[in-house]
Amino acid sequence: MTLRTAALACLALLPLLPWRSAMAQADFSGSVALQSDYRYRGQSLGDGRPSPQLTLNLDSASGWYGGVFAAGTSIADQRGAKLQAYGGYALRLRSGWSVEAGCSRATYTQLHSADYNECYAGASGERLTTRLYYAPRYFGGAARALYGEVNVFYPIHPSVNLVAHAGLLRTLRGRDWPATPASTRYDLKLGASLPFGNWSVQLAREYTRDDGIGYAYVPQRPSQAWVLSTTYAF
Repeated sequence: MTLRTAALACLALLPLLPWRSAMAQADFSGSVALQSDYRYRGQSLGDGRPSPQLTLNLDSASGWYGGVFAAGTSIADQRGAKLQAYGGYALRLRSGWSVEAGCSRATYTQLHSADYNECYAGASGERLTTRLYYAPRYFGGAARALYGEVNVFYPIHPSVNLVAHAGLLRTLRGRDWPATPASTRYDLKLGASLPFGNWSVQLAREYTRDDGIGYAYVPQRPSQAWVLSTTYAF
């Protein structure tokens, strides 16, 4: 069984899990947000335009969780939305850390050829999370891809939180531009978040560098952008 088949099987089995008993002890949460630009793994999916976003999560006491994410996107000058469903299992350790594994399915309403499946595993603590993702056909292309990320959340003041992110995307096979934009892509983010009750406002500077694009794999100039976002969590 290939990992792609396993990912599809995992997603297909999610509705068959014993949700009825888990729902009795489940926590529902979510958020609505507006970003000045939706940047995903160093790549702008909003074409520099504001992107409304919605996240819904369901976490059971047994460790199973699932959710959906929606965001306004722009691909090849076509406006639409990214719809992502995900599910997995998280286990809390005695040390206070948690480990998890799951799968997701991303769909783009304006370009279904970019749809793809992905599986991931990670660990998280009070102020740090890390994940490793694997996609057998990244953005619908012929390439397999790995993406690793580390996220830090650190309160530096009662009303100011430091947020930082570092990610690395590595293409394992295929050079089918534009579905696979680079053999290696680095993305960094550093910013501050200001909470106001259920609301928060975040301003961050994002930096991206590709070591090559397309068939020629010509080194590209780094790109940088300021991203402003406001979020209401419930």
